[in-house]
Amino acid sequence: MKKSKITFAMLIALMAMAFFVFTGCPSSDDEELPPGPNPEDYSASGSFTSETNGTVETTSGANITVPVGAVPLTTDGETGTMVFSIERNAALQVNPPAGETMVSDIYRFGPDGFVFARPVEIGIPFLGEGDPRQLKIYRVNPTTGEPELKGGVYNETTNTIIVQTYELSDWFGAEGDPDERVWGCIHVQNHSGEWLYLCVEEYEFEYPEQDGNSTELNSLWAPSGTIGWVNEGDWFVPQGNYTICKSTLKSNVSNDCMADSCYVHVFESVQVPDPWLYNNQQCTWLYVTPLNEDNEGPCPCNPTPTPSVGTGDVQVTLTWHNYQSIDLDLWVTDPDSERCWYANETTVSGGELDRDNLCGNYINGRPENIFWSSAPAGEYIVQVDWYSDCGNGMTSQGFDVRVVANGQTQTYNGTITPDPRTIEVTRFTVNPTIFGPYTGTPVDTKDICRPEKTRR
Repeated sequence: MKKSKITFAMLIALMAMAFFVFTGCPSSDDEELPPGPNPEDYSASGSFTSETNGTVETTSGANITVPVGAVPLTTDGETGTMVFSIERNAALQVNPPAGETMVSDIYRFGPDGFVFARPVEIGIPFLGEGDPRQLKIYRVNPTTGEPELKGGVYNETTNTIIVQTYELSDWFGAEGDPDERVWGCIHVQNHSGEWLYLCVEEYEFEYPEQDGNSTELNSLWAPSGTIGWVNEGDWFVPQGNYTICKSTLKSNVSNDCMADSCYVHVFESVQVPDPWLYNNQQCTWLYVTPLNEDNEGPCPCNPTPTPSVGTGDVQVTLTWHNYQSIDLDLWVTDPDSERCWYANETTVSGGELDRDNLCGNYINGRPENIFWSSAPAGEYIVQVDWYSDCGNGMTSQGFDVRVVANGQTQTYNGTITPDPRTIEVTRFTVNPTIFGPYTGTPVDTKDICRPEKTRR
């Protein structure tokens, strides 16, 4: 009996020893896991009007520079206001082309879905120290999800690459072997004394496979001394032959004049035969003097700006991208439980729907927008509703919802289907501003009558 008791005690001791062997003893000297990225270091926002300029920059070094006149006017011709934002998009899955390595975070620049009246400049910080001859910048096409190579300039001092663009979306940097068939260079010197707009009217690429990079060949330089811009710079385009259109404001109009009669333009043929590499920086020069004011109007190839929408204490914007028309709807319920949507465009609390993307006047990427100039405190509920596939037979659609509350921004990504046709995106509060997580939960809205829409 005694032997049995000793054996049992030994068994208990062996089990205890095994526990500590496999689990380890607790120790105050154990190293803690390093914290993840602080979201505040990768996000920033700022508000600008058609008459102001400035820069939005994150602690991590990503930035947007907004020149005077970039923010489009409203549909009524009044001064527009936009909130520009930067966020790190850790959820986006995209790969650079074969043989290249991603060397930056993916940054979401907003607002998405707008074409600016003048291009803004964005900067992407690179992780580590890359060979500048091998650094490239890509825009993620919001419709296809594929990366598109864009021409940019590497800044060794800030370890960023900068590029001008009329539209914002997701961007990232990559590293790969130098490719002599990628980009050529046009060195612009603007001595016209006015804002200079450049765009490609006609082109013939030396390497036809570069045709996928034919979008966003527009660029711009300001006259010397204008804040945020210089009067000369390198404009990167694929090698080939170009008909370049140059346009400026007339010398006798104000800087905020945006009617067609405010501009003059001329065409010039430019050949870009050589590749531009960091160790062999060859450029074709384009020298611009004051333009003949007899040729009135802007360049035909200049993009058409998207009119500004409303913003304020609260702005909720729904954006989706599809080459085929599809009608989604944005619903926002205020703290008084009143829903702002296409069937109730103005609420008692001041909510207003001022843009709706319909089957009848569908524009790919054009956002729907609901805002409160002065928002009541409390909880807001954001929902997305599948109104119609516009006869195209689609069964799902991805979307983004950007929430601006008291100058802070948060973007949510989701996917919606016809069944369930309504999902809750998130809930957030005002005073204080607290953004909730993405929920994506189905909402039973079978009893809600959806009036037929009319084109507007």
